[in-house]
Amino acid sequence: MKVGVPSVARRPRCPRCRAFVTWNGNPNRPFCSLGCRLIDLGGWLDERYRIAGPELPDDDAGADDRVAPGG
Repeated sequence: MKVGVPSVARRPRCPRCRAFVTWNGNPNRPFCSLGCRLIDLGGWLDERYRIAGPELPDDDAGADDRVAPGG
């Protein structure tokens, strides 16, 4: 912390709607509500968010080479 600069408590914001978030006792944090949390989860499930990396092979590639579990 710099000398002479007052410390200001920063209030976090919801990553979805940018509303201020109550942190203590909030089961949905870092989101402000269950609604924002579910909208974000839906984005991941719809594959709207992506992490950069090498392209993965197709699921069908080599399907005949796999052995079913138990046999």
